[in-house]
Amino acid sequence: MKRNANAINVINRASTAANIKIKEIMTKNVVTIGTEEPVFNMVKKMIKSDVECVPVTRLGKLRGLITFRDIIRKVIYNQKDPKKVEAKDIMTKSLMTCTPDSTVIEVVKLMKNKKLRRIPVIDKNKKLVGLVTNFDLAILGWDTE
Repeated sequence: MKRNANAINVINRASTAANIKIKEIMTKNVVTIGTEEPVFNMVKKMIKSDVECVPVTRLGKLRGLITFRDIIRKVIYNQKDPKKVEAKDIMTKSLMTCTPDSTVIEVVKLMKNKKLRRIPVIDKNKKLVGLVTNFDLAILGWDTE
């Protein structure tokens, strides 16, 4: 009988976690860069802020995303000058996004299906309002890989 009670508790906790809204767990004060920001400045900002990626915005609206991997592949590997290459030149433009009212389970499925590590959170006007990462979800016990 006790085993059944434990199983029910696990199911109830998983069900509750699945219904948590992304707005409850997302990073809200996201470090961003503008479309014309040079890679050199961007890297300094990323290191100072201890982040692996930065959303690229213009007038508050999400335009793209850049990771350290993008910088290595598109700038360093191609021996381009990081002071001359701008964010708009190397950003990933086609992004999967979610809304603050998306549920954890919806985002976990999206991240698993698309093999994503992070998803920008946007409002109905495409304004960036946050970022959710696989680490944010792992804290809740969800595996996105």
